[in-house]
Amino acid sequence: MVILLVMVATTGCTREVTQTDPAPQVEPNQPPQPQEQQSVSPADEQVKETLEELWSAIIQQGRKTGNTHEVVRRIEKQDRELIESISTEKIVMRRQEQTIETNVVNRFLETPAGQLVSYETNVQQGGNSSSFAGQVSADGYTLTITTTAAGRSFSEEIPWKPEWGGVYAAAQLLENPPIKPGQTRETTALAPMLNQACQIKYVAGKLEPVKLLDGSEVELLRVSNVISQKDKPLMEIPMWVDLEGHTVKMAPPGPGMVIYRCTQDFAESPIEAIEFDLAAETIVPLAQPLDGVHTDKTSAEYLITLKKNISPTLFPTSGSQWTSDLTKKSLHLHLIALRPETKLPPQLSEQTPPTDADLAASSLVQVDDPLVQKMATQAKTPNNEPWKLALELEQQVHQAIQQKDFSQAFASAAEVAKSQTGDCTEHAVLLIALLRAHQIPARAAVGLVYYDGKSGRGFAYHMWTEAWIDGRWIPIDATLGRGGIGVGHIKIADSDLAGGGALAAFLPVTQVIGNIEIKPLSLE
Repeated sequence: MVILLVMVATTGCTREVTQTDPAPQVEPNQPPQPQEQQSVSPADEQVKETLEELWSAIIQQGRKTGNTHEVVRRIEKQDRELIESISTEKIVMRRQEQTIETNVVNRFLETPAGQLVSYETNVQQGGNSSSFAGQVSADGYTLTITTTAAGRSFSEEIPWKPEWGGVYAAAQLLENPPIKPGQTRETTALAPMLNQACQIKYVAGKLEPVKLLDGSEVELLRVSNVISQKDKPLMEIPMWVDLEGHTVKMAPPGPGMVIYRCTQDFAESPIEAIEFDLAAETIVPLAQPLDGVHTDKTSAEYLITLKKNISPTLFPTSGSQWTSDLTKKSLHLHLIALRPETKLPPQLSEQTPPTDADLAASSLVQVDDPLVQKMATQAKTPNNEPWKLALELEQQVHQAIQQKDFSQAFASAAEVAKSQTGDCTEHAVLLIALLRAHQIPARAAVGLVYYDGKSGRGFAYHMWTEAWIDGRWIPIDATLGRGGIGVGHIKIADSDLAGGGALAAFLPVTQVIGNIEIKPLSLE
């Protein structure tokens, strides 16, 4: 799941959406070197026993693009027996002639009963690094999370319960004792990268034949791993486990990734960076073009047909869109080109007001960064004209980020202000920081955007910005830089990008890839 989340963040938007070619960049075509286990137990810890060591290969387009290494050990720390779980994950891909290498290291400490004690996550990508560290309080009712990016750290406290666990607790649901056909097991545990307590559920189906990497076929138990937060499903991962409850194959939702358990030799063999075409991999295709959807049209209605177990509630009534005619298999989605003067339909009349987090600095939105502040002061529009100011800032970001850089999963506002490179995520996060610097509440929106390019025609993954102006959340998009948006953006989620759980907003997008159809019913 960690690699999937980073990969979704990495994909950003496609070249046709950004409307600007990336600067030419030629990188040596050399296979990445195998990673070494990066965690070393501190001096006050003593390893007592290695309980488990597993290797896996990440396969895309029939080629190995990454690997994972997991070690579970029994340790002693200050006369206390704990379980240490270390995972190292690596994936390499190419986008627009740029090689993107991602390395993620997780280290969890839990009690033998699976209660979380502490954890740390380190992410290295594109020359940048970020980290998360969490520590459960002595009474077990508070988890303090410290997020570090661009050399700055932010801490927050979230409610916790002593019985909640981490990755070891989740693994024990499958392995101790091994899960059987027809069984359902669940617990609450901290999910890596999400940095929040999530409901982890395993639903076992039937034994079925599964082809492995070497072409052999074995009988494995199919299990659905459902991850939810506050009873809202974030993602569902099909997996196949052996008689001991070990995961042998996993097929995360999204762009064609399959993870197989394998030998150490194969896991550490050379990795091939494949070219990843975001639009081709994630697009929801349309047969006919939607002319003027980003410029001239002011209202639209789409019929969205749902496949598999996608809930119609995945599409929120929020900002400039609302839903109607919801069934288990479809819904109607209505959009308007929202402006301060637009008369709100009854469905949008009760807008959820911003919270303090929509104005605050965070590890991703460093409002008080000197370069961010310098950019903010360049605006000529006074603060008492917030809509005009928001449009000026939208255009400022659009013009500032001339080089489209796909090598960083999700750069922070401070990093973007310095590098002035990025794709849709970087446009959005920098614009959020500039708006907040002018005391305009702002948040990120993620979902789908219409585009018509060489990879096809339809709706593809995208991220943009929403600003709270005149009592409503108005979407603006610095990637397109058109002075607000039309009716070609379909929102799936929004996020204030605060705290360690900011990236959780990306996960719902993975549910729609390959699982919905979109048909325009009206464009006006």
